Parts: sequence; C-alpha cells; structure tokens
Amino acid sequence: MRVFLFRFVLWCGALAAVAVVAVAAPPVAVIEDAPWSPDDAARDGAAELGVLLQLAQLQRDHQRVGLVGIGDRRGIFQEGMQRALEFAARQGVPVVRLARTPTRIAPAEPDLFIAGGDLAPAAAAALLVRCLKRYGALPKLAASADESRAFREKLQLYQAEFTASQPATVAMR
Repeated sequence: MRVFLFRFVLWCGALAAVAVVAVAAPPVAVIEDAPWSPDDAARDGAAELGVLLQLAQLQRDHQRVGLVGIGDRRGIFQEGMQRALEFAARQGVPVVRLARTPTRIAPAEPDLFIAGGDLAPAAAAALLVRCLKRYGALPKLAASADESRAFREKLQLYQAEFTASQPATVAMR
C-alpha cells in the first residue's frame, strides 16, 4: 500500500508539472536600445548580439516567444538592434516597437514590427502574451509571395489588437 501511495504521489506531481507547463504564458522579453552613439561599431555589434542571445534563451524552452523593443524617443532603433529585431521578426517572432517616451512612432519601411503606440512596456508585453496565446507565432517570412501574405495577415491581427488597446486621448484647448 505504501508503494502504491508513493507512486500515486509521484504521478500527481508529474501531472501537476505538466499542467503548469501547459498553461504557462509564452515568454516575452523587453529590450531597450542603447543610447545613440554615431558610428560606434562595437556598440552596434553588442546590441545585435544582446538581442540574439536574449532570443535564443527564450526559444530554448518555448516555441512561441515575443520581443518588445524600446527605441529612441521616436521608436527608431540603432543599426545593430534593428538588424537583430528584423532577423527575429523574419523568423516568426512578433516584435513590438515602442518609443522611449510616449510619442508618435516614426514609420519604418519595410515595417516588420507591431507599432506599440503609447503603451507602457509592461502593458505591451502583457498584450503581446495575450496575442501569442490567441493567434500563435507569426509564420516565417520568406521570399515567396504566399508566405509573405500569410506573415502580413497575421501581423495585421496583432496590430489590430495593439491599435484597439491604445489609451484614450482627450482633446484640450
């Protein structure tokens, strides 16, 4: 009887561990760009490597991950961070672009990122987790038109969620 009880407790523990993993939220990392420094190749390389290492750590344990990138005051990233975040987006990782201060984000071409608007980094990360649960990861972006269309369609679903969750603005005189 004691052996049966011991096995039952182990089985329940294993089942609980599986349940925790099954309901765990997809991880999202918030990454802030380094302050501006013109023509600093070492800083660009370090920023790129930092983003790629963070992405690898997230993807080691989870299939669906997301990134929230905080750029300068207009949401523009330094060159190294831009390259790394574009690489992540092309691999199917949704990337939210935020500005350091709540302001209008400058458009970028080609924009592979979700515009976070005036959301705080914590709110953007929480919304990205909800979107990952609801819509799943983005498809990988490849050269074919069909894969590109699928990527854009799913990116629009994410963007619609972020646009709808923007704080209300009140006009004042």
